[in-house]
Amino acid sequence: MAIYNAIMAFTNWMWTFPILALLIGGGLVITVACDFVQIKHFGYMLKATFGDAAHSKSEEGISSWSAMVATLANTIGTGNIIGVGSAIALGGPGAVFWMWVIGFVAMALKYSEALLGVYTREKDANGQWRGGANIYLAKIWKPLGWIWAITCCFGMAIGCGVHTGAISSSVHTFGVPSLITTVVCCVIIVLVILGGLGALVKVTDKLVPAMAIIYMAAGTLLIILNIQNLIPALISVFTNAFTGTAATGGFAGAALAATIKNGCSRGVYSNDGGNGSASILHAQANTNEPVKQGMFGIFEVFMCTMIICTFSAMVILVTGTWETGDPGSVLAINAFGTIGLPGRLLASISLILFAASSALSMSTSAGILAESLLGKAAKRIMQILVVVCCFIGGTIGVDAALPWVDFGNMWAILVHVIGIMFWVPKMRELTLDFFDRLKRGEIQE
Repeated sequence: MAIYNAIMAFTNWMWTFPILALLIGGGLVITVACDFVQIKHFGYMLKATFGDAAHSKSEEGISSWSAMVATLANTIGTGNIIGVGSAIALGGPGAVFWMWVIGFVAMALKYSEALLGVYTREKDANGQWRGGANIYLAKIWKPLGWIWAITCCFGMAIGCGVHTGAISSSVHTFGVPSLITTVVCCVIIVLVILGGLGALVKVTDKLVPAMAIIYMAAGTLLIILNIQNLIPALISVFTNAFTGTAATGGFAGAALAATIKNGCSRGVYSNDGGNGSASILHAQANTNEPVKQGMFGIFEVFMCTMIICTFSAMVILVTGTWETGDPGSVLAINAFGTIGLPGRLLASISLILFAASSALSMSTSAGILAESLLGKAAKRIMQILVVVCCFIGGTIGVDAALPWVDFGNMWAILVHVIGIMFWVPKMRELTLDFFDRLKRGEIQE
């Protein structure tokens, strides 16, 4: 217990300033260097991503759309429901503002991950793409690629456990034993792992868009039913962002530091911006334009944090459930529960689908990363470790597993963001060249 407390105390301190400074600073550097790509070319980003959806099949490898959706399956997970609830429960409404701040810079960070993943990838002996942050960080300093890979594998294994814990905890509220749910989850994950990347995209291409639309539609309905509270909720987000939140109802109150820390850390938990994991699947995309693939990285964060997380936050705020003092893990579900059992069921099903897609995506990415480093034997060992973590997470529940996400993310972000700063000149060159060629009509939109 003493070791655990020491680890968590150090993790909390790191997230209070050093990691946040690195994320925000690094994201702003990339934003400026790449000519404010997530702002100036936002329209092109939407056109490129949705345009690719219409012709997403690829004869070789997977399409840019499928690579993005598979990565989006990773990012749209428990962070969008439980993470948002946790941020508000510990930081108050102002935490949502800082979640948006981290989302803005995370767009630049995800852009860089997708761009560099494609730009630096290599083909192996079997003609398959081998790419990811381990490749482009190793080109800076070889040990850096290995260090990142180890931290990322650890983080993804822990993340799979958290997502399985979220599923078992949610289903347990309906009387289903956690052990049964956990075993079912592990079996499904094993089946997808055995099917490889092809099996993953077959699931995520259909599951991710459907679950996002259903969740947002339900959230819209709940907000409309509480429309009189929407403006006050938005005002509370901005007024509490720089002051903290006083105790009210069952809410214990939050100092400004807690508001910023929880908003930013849970924002990163929701979109994975900066930890480099997205580069693995983006590197598999069948495209010759690294910058265009970077647009898909921007879209991921926009969809995940700016849209879905905002829906969760508004649902929690307009219904007033954040004032009950309940744990963050149940705030969104309780908010949907204000319209009765159908709402509670829909929120629980959404959480289950979000968590399942994330666990499937993470387990596949972890296997790809391990194989690229040490071969097929390492891939199998990593996959076994993932399943073990899923079983542990499912049995102990999400609240016990969630603190370890910050610990795993912390190390991956620390290594990755420092490393990609050395790629900033090249990213700027590629970005400016791409949009110059696009303007001259040399690239088909």
